[in-house]
Amino acid sequence: MATADVQEQEGGDGDKPTRPGHLVVQVHNEDIGGPPFTVDGGPGEKLSKIIEAVYLKLGLEPKPTDRLTCLATGEDVRQYGDMHLRDYASGKCSALVWTFARDTGGARA
Repeated sequence: MATADVQEQEGGDGDKPTRPGHLVVQVHNEDIGGPPFTVDGGPGEKLSKIIEAVYLKLGLEPKPTDRLTCLATGEDVRQYGDMHLRDYASGKCSALVWTFARDTGGARA
């Protein structure tokens, strides 16, 4: 499983248009495996909006028993819903690599 540093994208690489200052969150779905998917957002975006986008990409409704955690720290991401993405990335989860699993899926520590 590869990790990446916070990516503040400052231009397109030809594959996907990006806007200056956007941050990219990588999410590993431990229930299905495979490569991670990404969600990007502005530095001032509330984490709750990024979490909504994660669930939209997963095609799932959030459940209280879901595990959405920062890979580096193991902390639940959802508890920081009111934080701005830039602040979360600078203090709580700098690599912005998350893992997702339903309560019955994924690997448990």
